[in-house]
Amino acid sequence: MSERPRFFGSPTCQDMLRDIRHYLEDANSIFRRKEKLDQDRRDFYARTMVLFALINRLSDLAREVSHVRGYIRPDEQMKNKVFFKRLHDYGVISWEMRQQMIESVNFRNRVSHHFYELTRDEIEKIYMMLPVYNEFILIMEQELTRSDQEKKNLVIIAGTALVLLVILLLWHFS
Repeated sequence: MSERPRFFGSPTCQDMLRDIRHYLEDANSIFRRKEKLDQDRRDFYARTMVLFALINRLSDLAREVSHVRGYIRPDEQMKNKVFFKRLHDYGVISWEMRQQMIESVNFRNRVSHHFYELTRDEIEKIYMMLPVYNEFILIMEQELTRSDQEKKNLVIIAGTALVLLVILLLWHFS
């Protein structure tokens, strides 16, 4: 397996990305199995809960990337939907992806508060959004890479300025 890039100062994001990939694999595995709902509801529960966990972690990732990139102040408290709105406001994700991610958060909220109302069709619809989630992950990785590069560039500029200052001081006092 190829090693994923480590993001500058962001082990939290690495943990989130690892969890998300794990949930994506689990979702694919669970949804490939033949559903046995006439016997019991275990498949229904398993499918719902893996999507619930996945959407929670995608929301966590959106929040963390928004903080890392400065789209949200660390002291700002907001609901999960707002993270996706903010990512769209900064041109990171498209309007369509924003809406799809908000729809996912709405599903997650229904699982939390109105589980008994969920239907197989709703669960299947959210499962069909896995390609959107994969695209979202790639975009978040690009944002983190951009942030890392900006930090590295800042370190290079600061280092260069410091060297120039030392040279000027040496020249001035010689």
